[in-house]
Amino acid sequence: MRNAQFTFDEFTSMLRRRRLAFIIPAALIIAICATGAFLLPREYESSTTILVQENQTLNPLLNYRLAMELQPDDRLGDFDEIVYSRPTIEGLMDSLGLGKYETNLPLRDKIITAISKNIKTSRQGTSSFTISYYDTIPSRAQQAVRVLSELFIQTKLNVQNRKNEFTVNFFKRKVGELRSTFQNSQRAMVDALQRHIDSLPEDDRTLYANINKYGENLHALEQTMKNYNDALSILEAAANTQRTEHIDLTKLYLIPLLDVPYSKDLQNAVTSYDQLSQEYTEQYPDVQTARAKVIQLVGLVANAIRAEEVRKQDQIMSLDRMRHDAIVAVQQAAAANSQDQDLQANFDIYQKLYGEMEVKLEQAQTTRDLDQNSAQNYIVIDPPQLPVKPAKPNKALIIGGGFGLALFMGLLSAGLTELFDTRIRVPQDVEIFEKPIIAYLPAPKS
Repeated sequence: MRNAQFTFDEFTSMLRRRRLAFIIPAALIIAICATGAFLLPREYESSTTILVQENQTLNPLLNYRLAMELQPDDRLGDFDEIVYSRPTIEGLMDSLGLGKYETNLPLRDKIITAISKNIKTSRQGTSSFTISYYDTIPSRAQQAVRVLSELFIQTKLNVQNRKNEFTVNFFKRKVGELRSTFQNSQRAMVDALQRHIDSLPEDDRTLYANINKYGENLHALEQTMKNYNDALSILEAAANTQRTEHIDLTKLYLIPLLDVPYSKDLQNAVTSYDQLSQEYTEQYPDVQTARAKVIQLVGLVANAIRAEEVRKQDQIMSLDRMRHDAIVAVQQAAAANSQDQDLQANFDIYQKLYGEMEVKLEQAQTTRDLDQNSAQNYIVIDPPQLPVKPAKPNKALIIGGGFGLALFMGLLSAGLTELFDTRIRVPQDVEIFEKPIIAYLPAPKS
């Protein structure tokens, strides 16, 4: 059996014989790539890069060292989850006007999938990110990038604000519980002082009367705070209603009864929205406009109530201090027995716990108020630009790749054609049969 070799002359001879098998596939692939390079729709890319600064406010639940240790190193751990989430894509659809009024869920899902494929994200470390968007319309690509970055920042802020609200509400509950215990201890102390009131000087009797007056004022302020907390719960439920859901107006009508700014405006907006929603669906433009007005005023009223809460809380703390000082002054003037000393000890313990919890609540409220303006932590270092040249298709890459693929497929086609050809052209083609050669035919001169 002969040693198989394949020389350059044999290779060129094979290409000459199989030129059609080489040219046809190669020409077809080049034609397809060139056609695609010029006929594929042009897509423009716009992108933005945003830097996330370190949050300077720490968790008031923890001491300073532990809060610093527990601060997350990766502040963008949920970046892709937020950008590609369905609420974000739906918000982008509404902003771009793509399928805004589409009620067919399967078709709407296809639109969401198509839009998500146009989004590209990347992260540079743990403190910056880039969002890119491809679209056939340059201005829409620029707008989409701007909307996506705003939706991401807003979602992050909402998550942080909810966490802060949970912390504030937690401390409010604890302060309420301790206030109740502290007031019971304070009431017991006042009752004990009542037994010695007749033996006190006239000035101390006036202090005792002030104690009762402070108590009545505290009770009125606490009832107002309870009303504020109930109103905030109603407003938060309305603000968290999904875009396609109807706002529950049953309890929202009670909010204007509170004496806070924007309450009357909210009452008018709620009435208008209620009337329109009874006549039209939630997708109707006028209903959407009225709904947006209600949501806007809900936020304004909620902020006004929070501001009033802070003011009322300061008044409560001031009255608590005055009442405590009056009780201490009256007690010092009274001849306290051993039972009164036990009451004093309990009173001091609960007063200290109550004061510490109020400090924690104030820290939590400060953190919440600071984080409400934490949008400034997101700095746009590369704002989205209006693209001038299309990013897709890349004609040079497609045509160059087409030439490479055409060469490969042409050689492959020629080689396979030669491999499966059983005709005999040279003496070596006979040797594989192990038969003697008895004659040679001259090659044609052509």
